[in-house]
Amino acid sequence: MILSMAWRNARRNLRRSSLTAATVALGSCLLIIGLSWLSGVLQDIVQSSIQAHGQVRLTTARFAQKEALFPIEENLPETASIIQTLQKSPSVRIVYPRINMPVAASVRGEELGEVFGLLQGAPLEYFRDELEFERYILHGSFPKASSEALLGQSLARDMDVRVGEEAIFLGTTQDGSLAPIKAKIAGILETGNSLFDKQAYMEIEPVRWMADIPDGATELLIYGTSADSTRLQESVASLEITLTSMAEAYTATGEEATLEIRAWNQREPFRSLFQIVSFLNACLASIIIFVTALGVLNTMMMSVLERRKEIGILRAMGMDRRSIASLFLFEAFFISTAGGCIGVTLGSYIALEMGKYGVDLGNATMNAGNSLPLNSVFYPSWTPELALLTFALGIVMALFGSLVPIWEALRVQPVEAFR
Repeated sequence: MILSMAWRNARRNLRRSSLTAATVALGSCLLIIGLSWLSGVLQDIVQSSIQAHGQVRLTTARFAQKEALFPIEENLPETASIIQTLQKSPSVRIVYPRINMPVAASVRGEELGEVFGLLQGAPLEYFRDELEFERYILHGSFPKASSEALLGQSLARDMDVRVGEEAIFLGTTQDGSLAPIKAKIAGILETGNSLFDKQAYMEIEPVRWMADIPDGATELLIYGTSADSTRLQESVASLEITLTSMAEAYTATGEEATLEIRAWNQREPFRSLFQIVSFLNACLASIIIFVTALGVLNTMMMSVLERRKEIGILRAMGMDRRSIASLFLFEAFFISTAGGCIGVTLGSYIALEMGKYGVDLGNATMNAGNSLPLNSVFYPSWTPELALLTFALGIVMALFGSLVPIWEALRVQPVEAFR
């Protein structure tokens, strides 16, 4: 009986019910669009970060503390035995040594010091298989020899270099001495990623020569057989005793070095970024729920005030407070369900259509730091789970907005209503 009465009341004043449903629909539509964009941005950063920095990274603790200064002196002098040990773990798919260092670049005999960038040395398989650079070759081809280099299009533009020309990169050894290397530009990349497009890439051996680390690297990038980076970190950390015994000689000062094994999402700035995105999600949902709830409160309060006499009659006929509350609660539920369905459907359509084109930020992402990879084009990420979540939040909007009117209805006394 309560359900049939609530359904009848929801249809009694179609203009008011439609206004309430429209409020819920608008809130649900805006919410799913906003959450889709935040989810898309976060997924893009996650994917790019894992590509660029590995699921888990192994370095010396001193290197991790001073990473922003590129302290190549805090390196792993010998990596082959560590890689061999790591690959014994069934959770580890592959391990790449890498050296990332700042360099001054020049071409055609120009004076060094005009252009600065980052030179990344790693196995060519890392650039081809993990970063998938072959897909983004704008000019030229993928390097085939250790004497060849790839350039991001932003760095290539600053250097004014063309494919086939010889470039000079001036870096430093681990003891601070200047060390230049020459490289033929095999290809120029255009990935649309702020981090990838402003670096140079070479096979690790010549970069090891430049840094004077013949058999080592500054970091080891570890990729697992599954997408669970935290579990991979735990698996690698279980090898800590063996790795610690290997690390006794890994120091530039004569002190015993310790190794740091950390998943990408537990490092800065990614850990803080996750907290910021979670906070933005919560703020967006809270603001939209609050505004929508105010609209529902307004229309539901009008309904209660118009039906005070009816409420008094129902109370006089024996309907208790719980039944009165249920009556208005179900009425709000029916209206919000209709509005939520419309809003989620419309918002999902808009999010999916926007996902076909994305939003191009152009060169705005080029101002990002050297550790945060950002693509210049962002796409919303719509999922059925997100649509269900938004629909549930739409119901919460209406039910939250109906609490005050329900409380007001419960305060109606039969005698006062008749008077």
